[in-house]
Parts: sequence; C-alpha cells; structure tokens
Amino acid sequence: MQIERLFEIVYTLLDRGTVTAQELADKLNVSKRTILRDIETLALAKVPVYTTQGKGGGVSLLDGYVLDKAVLSDEEKEQILLGIKTLLPTGNASDKALSKLGSLFAVKNTDWIEIDFSRWSNPKHDREKFDTLKDAIMQRKTLAFSYPNSTGEISKRKAYPLKLVFQGQAWYIQAFCLLKKDYRTFKINRMIDLQVLPETFEATLYTPPPVVPQSIPTQDKIHLRAVFTAAVAYRIYDEFNPEDISKNADGSFTVDTSMPFDEWVYGYFLSYGDNVHILEPTTLRKTLQKKIKEMLKNYSER
Repeated sequence: MQIERLFEIVYTLLDRGTVTAQELADKLNVSKRTILRDIETLALAKVPVYTTQGKGGGVSLLDGYVLDKAVLSDEEKEQILLGIKTLLPTGNASDKALSKLGSLFAVKNTDWIEIDFSRWSNPKHDREKFDTLKDAIMQRKTLAFSYPNSTGEISKRKAYPLKLVFQGQAWYIQAFCLLKKDYRTFKINRMIDLQVLPETFEATLYTPPPVVPQSIPTQDKIHLRAVFTAAVAYRIYDEFNPEDISKNADGSFTVDTSMPFDEWVYGYFLSYGDNVHILEPTTLRKTLQKKIKEMLKNYSER
C-alpha cells in the first residue's frame, strides 16, 4: 500500500540519511519511477525531502527533520495509533507500521485495543470474503455473485467493485451493477457464491454516490411500552437507549421509547420469546397474538 511505502521511505531516510532512488526501489520491491512519484507525493505533503545529483547524491531529508512528532500531544499520538490499529483488519495497514510509529512516538504499549469486524459465528469465512473484495477493488477486477433481495428472490449479479463501506454494524460494498446498469450498495454478508473474474474495468470512469443513511419518517414510528424479564437485560442495553430503560423492583425492565414500525418489528419481538410483554401499542399486541397462533398451527400434530 502507498501509505506504508511512504512511511517506509521517510523511516529509511531518517535512519540512513541519504539513499538513492534505486536503493529505495530495490528495498520496497517497486520501480524507480514509483519511488520518484512517491517523493513528489511526500514533497506535496510538505515533508522536506529533496534529491541531489552526482557521486554521493540521492534522496535526503532536510537536516533536523523529526516527522514533527514533538508538536503532537500524547492524546494525538494515541489517536494516530488507534487509527492505524482500526485499519489492521481491513488490510490497509500493518503491524509493522504500527510498531514503527509506536517507537517513533515513544509509545511502547500498542496492544491495548484489538479490532475485528468479522462475526463471532464465522470469522475465518468473513475475513476471507473481505480480503477477496479488497483485492478485487485494488486490482480493478469484476465480481460475480448471487444476491437475495428483501423478499428472498435471488438474482445473478456482475459488478465493478468501487468502495468498501462500514455502516450500522455491517460491511457493504459500493459497486456499479452491470445488471441494473447503475450504482448499487450490496451488504457483504448477503453476497453468495462470490467470484473474482479476470475482466478488469477502468475505475476512474466510476464514482459511487455518497452513502446516505435511510431515515425513518415520523409516521413510520410507533410509541412502544414493554416489560422485559431480567434474562434479556444484555439485549435491552444493546438495543435501546439507556434513558428509555427503567429497572423494576422485581428485576424486570420497562422500556418506554419510539421505534421504526415495519414488518420486521414482529419478528424482532418474537425473537424475545416469553421474555417480553408488550403494553403499548395494542395493535402490536394483537398482531403478535395472531402471528403466535399461526406459528402454533405449524407445530401442531397433523
């Protein structure tokens, strides 16, 4: 990745003083032309890097340059290290870069946080899928996969992957869908039979629109008042705002809040089983009663 390569160049120059462009290219396994472009990038970023010609010449940093680490507060250094630590599971940073920055900032403990975006149930599969998508984006390769919509209908898709997005506790990929001939955002967990095709595309021709969170209109919300047993306290504090939760004398909890109203609400409250008692609205109570009766029919002896 370029960001790691740029840091490696600065780190090498700080360590060795003057290095030729060819030596940097050999060290980083890239072309000399790439190194020269990196030097231009560093100069544009106001890193005082310069080149000298002739015998003994090469790439150097201005004497006394120390990466401006002295102007950073301890809190700012921790924030930089946290940012790199956050990037580790995406593959856009490395433990090596984290360790070097930790040394540069004189921060020895960089193991105080660990971030993993994969699900508990299938972490290996999630990481492999994420790596596949990341590589497809970087290599400009076309994806082929199957994708179910909200009603469960599965369609075959081919798409140009453009950007990975993490939002609302889930990973998505923004892509140009060849079936719909338009930009689409796919939830990674729903992508089935994912394949990377040899076909490439020109990424500069595609600019995905900003990801805009879907807002819930006022008329699509309900006022909820419900009592939950102590057995599901862990879920209550995960899924509702603390200020909407009151603990009762018997150990149960009353939740008084507003929430989006749609078909998913029924399945959501049914997932609590007998650990919830809906007080309001009565329409939700009646609909849940009806659905429970329908469920009983599915399990009655035939």
